[in-house]
Formats: sequence, structure tokens, C-alpha cells
Amino acid sequence: MQKIATKNKMFFYLVTAITALFLAVNVMPKANAQGLSDDIMAPDDVENLQIELYDGAALLSWDVATDDTGVIGYKIYSGSEAVTAELGEYENDVIDAGDVIEYLVEDLTNGEELYFAITAYDAAGNESDSYSNEVYGTPDEAYGPAPVNSGHAAADEEGPTVNDSQATDAATVKVIFNEPVVLPANSPETAFNIIDNSNGTSLTILAAELDASDTYGATVILTTDPQEAGAEYILTAGIEIQDLGGNPIISGTSDTAAFIGSNVAPGENPDDLPSDDFESPSVVSAEALSATEVAVEFSEAIILNSDPETNFYIAEVSDATNTLDIVAVERNEAGSTITITTSEQSDTTYALIVTDVIDEAGNAIDETANTANFDGYADGAPAPDDLNDGGIALSPENVRNFVAAIVRDVVIRLTWTPSNDASIVEQILYQSTDGGTNYDDGRSLDSNRDEIELSGLTPGIEYYFKLTTRDTDGNESDGVITHIRLPETGVGLGLLVGASMGLAAVRRKKKQ
Repeated sequence: MQKIATKNKMFFYLVTAITALFLAVNVMPKANAQGLSDDIMAPDDVENLQIELYDGAALLSWDVATDDTGVIGYKIYSGSEAVTAELGEYENDVIDAGDVIEYLVEDLTNGEELYFAITAYDAAGNESDSYSNEVYGTPDEAYGPAPVNSGHAAADEEGPTVNDSQATDAATVKVIFNEPVVLPANSPETAFNIIDNSNGTSLTILAAELDASDTYGATVILTTDPQEAGAEYILTAGIEIQDLGGNPIISGTSDTAAFIGSNVAPGENPDDLPSDDFESPSVVSAEALSATEVAVEFSEAIILNSDPETNFYIAEVSDATNTLDIVAVERNEAGSTITITTSEQSDTTYALIVTDVIDEAGNAIDETANTANFDGYADGAPAPDDLNDGGIALSPENVRNFVAAIVRDVVIRLTWTPSNDASIVEQILYQSTDGGTNYDDGRSLDSNRDEIELSGLTPGIEYYFKLTTRDTDGNESDGVITHIRLPETGVGLGLLVGASMGLAAVRRKKKQ
């Protein structure tokens, strides 16, 4: 028995020695040669995956992932069904995108919905423990071709840019960048500059620090001297500000943003302010004072932008291609009446549209109440009421607040306030694609209808819409006009940044 035991022990030692030799020859040199034998830490999960859809393609973009030794690439997973921690896996071949943060997935089939997720990997082959947030969408020919230079963007070649700035109270400004930033170690407030856009005076910045509530690191909080409520300020970030890759901020238009001075005292809760501080201004009326002057009344004092002529657009109701030049704009002392100097008016009815106007609390103009019609001034008096030769009947009253808005893809929603004229029995909607010179035959709408959605429209085209009313005697009003241009790619035409909506924060374990 002892002899047998000895033989077994010798055999054990021999097997152990051979195994150790095999590992030393075949495994250890490889690990040591790469210098990665101790790297077992996976890169962080990929954040903020976004998608834009095109004809047979999907453009994916995401934020840079981090790793203890550095991320060297990203993998793209896709399939026809959503994947959760409990169910499913992406069935398509995995795409190794390389070290980029933007990738164009091509040769997709239009009309077929796809789901995407991303992981990061390092030089040791460690891969993110979980997928990124999942995005999805359906390519379509209507979305048009992908931009020529899209896809395969380098991971971090450009500096940060300023996305937005906003006053959270009368002594605090929040600055939002497009990526995490690093502030100068000493006197970071000197990396920013704020001026009053109306007079060029500087607003003193007392302190600057990263927003502790933004774990992403892309928000900076500035403490300032007291701001003037309602004043427009221009903020500029200096090249001392860098991203995590050491790239300085991009100088030019990308380093600036505008904000409106707040009327909220530091430490005061905005919810405790009077409710009218949150009401949007609206257009009350417009009236021709002379052949070259128009007075516009607002519901409250308003603030114009730095180029106030761009706040107003005036065109003939009957022909939207005939516009009035806006020569000058003047606000009265109370701030609620604006006098517009125009080119010479004709004896016709004009439509006025107001945009980019705010009140002294910073509320933007009500987009459902930013229009008004007025009669042009001719021969020393406003244009007369539209009577026929016999003076028998007036045209029926027009609708008010006629507004166009893009709601999704190539879908436009028109909204308006119907007339209270009891004699109106029908509304008629006309459409034009040549600047309002020629309209189609129109479509009949119920007299009390106040909105409609229009689909099947063409990206890149500016659409004009005219809405008229017709009374029981068959008289048709001159109508009101609005217009809107669809972007070349719709509302991102498939820009599904939030395609996963609340699922972005729900992690799914990566399938093996």
C-alpha cells in the first residue's frame, strides 16, 4: 500500500510540474509581453447613446467612456428586439467601431425597426459590465441620406463648447457645456466674462465652481454681482477651460451664450413668487399710425433682443411674399408698446408675427398669441372695412393666433383660436409651397375646429398656410397666414435622443 501511495504522489508531482511549465511557456509570456497581466478592471459603462435615422442608415453617438488603463474602442450591439436584464440578446453581428464616439451604421433595411446598445473595451480585452442605454428607430427613405462626413468621429479631438447659460437667481448663473470640463486651479472665475448686451458694461463674477449636483461634470455655477432683472447678458467662456482630454474650449460662437437677468433673490424659492411672474406676454393689437409706422400693444412690458428688427415680421395677408421692411423698432417707457418703422404700406391687410420676445421675468412670448392683423395706412387714413360695392355685407371675422409647429418627423400641427362670429359655418385651410403666391384649392374644416395635424410633407420645404372663414351668405374672409420651414432632416427626422426615454438609467447586464 505504501508503494502504491508513493507512485501516486510521484505522478501528482509530475503532472503539476508539467502544468506549471505549460502555463509558464504559453500563457505568462503573452501576459507579460502586453504588460496587462494585472488589468482585470472593466471600463465604465457607456453613457448618453443617441441615434439619428436616415435612408438605410443610423448614426449613433455617445460619450467617452473611462477606464483605469484607457479605453481603446467600442462595440455596437444591435437586434430586432429590446434587450433587458431578464430577457433577450442582440442577434446581429457585433460591430467593432474602434476608438470613436460616433459611428454610421449603414446598409440597413428601411422600414425595419432596430435596437442598439454600446459597450467599451480596453487593451486587456476587458469590456463594460453592462450595455449603454438602449436606443431604437426605423430607417426610412423619407429621412434622406446621411450627412457626407458623418460617422467615425475621433474619440476626443475637439474642445468643449457652451450649450446654454441661465440665471437661477439674481446672483447665480448656471453654465452648461457639451461635455465634462476642467476649471483652472487658481481663480477659475477669471475664465468667464459677462456683459450687459444693452450697454456693454461688465457683470462682476465673484466665484466659479463645478456643479456638485451634476455628476457628469459638464455644469459650472457662477456667483455674480446682482443682475438687472430682465436684462440680456452675454456670457463668454475663455480658453482656460478644458475638457478631460486637455482640449481648450472652442473660441468663437461656441464659447458664448445669452441669458436673462433674474428677479429671484438669492435663496428665494421661485415657486413663492406671484403667479403672474410666470405668465407669457402676448400680442394684444397692432395698428397703423401712418404709412410707415405701426404700433404694437403687448399684454405687459416686453424685452427685445439685441437686433430688435428681427423680432417682427409683417406680410400682406393676401400675398405673403409681399412683406414690409422693418426699418426701426422703438419701445415706450412702460415697455408694453412697440412702434415699428416700416417701408411704405399699401391699402391692404397685413399680418404681424412676433418672435423671440420675453417679458421682464424672462418668460418667452406665448406662441399661441404672437400674431395680429392690421389695415395698412393709405391716403392719410387706415384702409376701410372690406365692404362690397353695395356696402351690403362685411367679410366674416378671421380666426386669431394662427400658429404652425413641427411636432414629429415631417408632421406639422396648426393651431388657432376660432372666431366667435355666429354666422360662420365653415373654415377653409389653404396650403402653398411657393411663398404664398399660389395656394391649393383648400380643405373645408368645421367652424369650431381649432387645430389640425398635416403629414406626408417634404423635408426642406417652407410651407405657407392660409386659414379663412365663410359665413352663411357665402362670404369668405381674407384669412390669416402662417408659415414654417421643415428642416432637411425633419425634427432630427428620427433624432431619438430619448428613444429609450426613462430606460437610460436602467442598466441591463451584458449577455455573454
